[in-house]
Amino acid sequence: MPLFFLSYARIPGERGPGHDPDKPVFHFFEMLRDRVADLAGVPVEAAGFVERNDGDEDDVARALSRCQVFVPLYSKRYFSDTYCGRQWTAFARRAASGSLPHTVPVLWTPYPVASVPGAVSARPEIVEGGGETEDAYATSGLHQLLDLEEEAALPVVDRLARRIVESATGVSMAPDLDRRTLNTMPDAFAAAPPRPPMRITVLAPSRDRLPIGREPSRYGPKETDWCPYGPVAGGPVAEQVKELARNLGFAPEVVSFDKTLVELEGRNTPVGPWTLVVDPWALQDPEASGRARTFDAAHRPWTAVLTAFADDDPQTKEHSERLRGLVQAAFPRFLRLGRMGEQEAVRGLVTADAFALWFGELAESSYMRYLRYIRPQSTPRNASQGRPPGVGADGLGSGEGGSEVRR
Repeated sequence: MPLFFLSYARIPGERGPGHDPDKPVFHFFEMLRDRVADLAGVPVEAAGFVERNDGDEDDVARALSRCQVFVPLYSKRYFSDTYCGRQWTAFARRAASGSLPHTVPVLWTPYPVASVPGAVSARPEIVEGGGETEDAYATSGLHQLLDLEEEAALPVVDRLARRIVESATGVSMAPDLDRRTLNTMPDAFAAAPPRPPMRITVLAPSRDRLPIGREPSRYGPKETDWCPYGPVAGGPVAEQVKELARNLGFAPEVVSFDKTLVELEGRNTPVGPWTLVVDPWALQDPEASGRARTFDAAHRPWTAVLTAFADDDPQTKEHSERLRGLVQAAFPRFLRLGRMGEQEAVRGLVTADAFALWFGELAESSYMRYLRYIRPQSTPRNASQGRPPGVGADGLGSGEGGSEVRR
């Protein structure tokens, strides 16, 4: 039962004596395995597993069934590798079965956010302001850090080893896999069937309509230019949310608040889930506050609200008590009737990472409620007919459950 299983995308190319394109992967594995063995007090051979070029595929499948922590090496190549996608599916099914294994991702080489499949929610742990080593890891990935100076990578390897040892508790084995079962599993990274549009509405002032005294650096000519976490941390929130929605398989569409109200008050079937992103400063304006209360009173099941309370914004921190009071007055139903995560998102998310995390969670839950809402209207005689593939009668995916928040 190895403590961790290292999953990586094999680099194509000839292999021979003294030459292997994946040699850096195996070198990192040995460093990590040795440190995990020291910290956990286990033999080296029990600390970790990695698939070697001449390894037995049944051993790979068995180790994947028995490991306690899954350690994927994130790269653009990884997210397009079918075999890695099958390994991801095998491990995800263990999580769905209740054995509660953990994932500790590693930033191996930088990758575009758009390349991350919707099935992937865990992100590599990056320590902001952690010094030159952490900055180099966050910018260039561990592969380059090891290539440039092995000693510089040791703090990152040590932190990953500690995360693995901390996570390797209370995990039970799954039934052993064999090579045939593993090789016939679906690729978790394959493109999923398209989802419906996702409407996105931003309730924020433009730069020329700011409250008196509000610092203007995070605003622009349009409401959608608002950058709650600053221009560096994601840029305009409308673009950030569109990118997150695309990664989840939705077709995002930014629409005005007027269009929101028309659809909320109408009786036509909604075209998809809807997310309202709120700047608490906007609620000082009576008109904007009234719109928010109207949105709250409608309380449509396919809607979600996220409020940005940036903790690096001195003005927002200084006036946080008053601003939170405005939010509570504008969204009493969401705060009273919403689930715990929904309430937290409405009260205010203080970092860009928290915002992205909760957007993914609420997008999935509002999508499931959207499916439950439209099903009786579209299939009044038999609710199972016309059901989207993989969606059960309760609106949840077959066997995979809802989205899981990872902190």
